[in-house]
Amino acid sequence: MSTTVERSAPRTVVAHGDALDDWLAERRRLGQDSRDEVWDGVYHVVPHAHSSHGRLAYRLGIALAAPAAERGLSPMGEFNLGTGDRDYRVPDMGWTSTPLEESTLYVPSVEVVVEFESPGDETWAKVPYYFERRVGEVWVVTPQTSSVQVLSGPDRLEQRSAVLGVGTDEVAAALGWR
Repeated sequence: MSTTVERSAPRTVVAHGDALDDWLAERRRLGQDSRDEVWDGVYHVVPHAHSSHGRLAYRLGIALAAPAAERGLSPMGEFNLGTGDRDYRVPDMGWTSTPLEESTLYVPSVEVVVEFESPGDETWAKVPYYFERRVGEVWVVTPQTSSVQVLSGPDRLEQRSAVLGVGTDEVAAALGWR
């Protein structure tokens, strides 16, 4: 049996059988697999983000804490969005109105997901998947261009979040970009 392993830094690695199993087991042992995803049965190796993403996520969480709380939404860091181990994605952040058990591994849907876009990553390839899972809005935050984009559908770009009630310019300003 042959399996394709894809990396988001645009490179595809093909590994077979025991070599693949050993490599994945070592990634798991070292804790390097926490952001890895499975797309329709294809394992995607996702490298950890630049440290600036963590700082950006923190600032975004603070900026959106009050509007989210006013709407009964709870924040989430990275999580598995999907329904099982054969098909899920790991957004950088999200907000949900659904109370989740501590043991919840796969979250079927949320109101908002956020992806911090990096050069060469698979952010935009994940957008249709999120909407197929009935996510209300997908936010794409791109540090390289200091931009915040809110999508309410695969091809619907908004200037204001209907879910959180904030404009993209307000959010960019809160991130120190305006």
